[in-house]
Amino acid sequence: MILGRLRHVKRTKKELLDIGTWNVNTMLKAGTMQEISDQIVGSQIQIVALQETRWRGCGLLKKDTYSIYYSCNPSTTGQEGTGFVVQKSAMNKILRFETISERISKFRIKGKFYNITLINIYAPMEDKEEDVKGQFMRNYRGLRTEYQNMT
Repeated sequence: MILGRLRHVKRTKKELLDIGTWNVNTMLKAGTMQEISDQIVGSQIQIVALQETRWRGCGLLKKDTYSIYYSCNPSTTGQEGTGFVVQKSAMNKILRFETISERISKFRIKGKFYNITLINIYAPMEDKEEDVKGQFMRNYRGLRTEYQNMT
């Protein structure tokens, strides 16, 4: 027995966002950025968090098929650095990129029901100086407190 009318429901493709992470060791070597972009553009991953980019300063680098948001040491090249590579298909979801330090950056993206914050962290190794580790922990705790107060 059928109650009511028969309805055809058009199914829509679920909107998925694939996110990854990659410690690139350095983006200062010739060809490294091309290698990274080839790997990411050839995959299904739309956003990749990068660690150890090692560029100078922070900014946005736009290419035809992807963009790189980066945050590195403002005064020296070759140390630390985090960033995000975003494929062109996901660029309309980007709300904000924020630099916390050369080791921590935030990326805010538009979700279907809620906006999403991605936090990219490159922690100092155990052999780093105590003041470097202390500054990192202060930044991390401040960020953690900010998000704990939101809930």
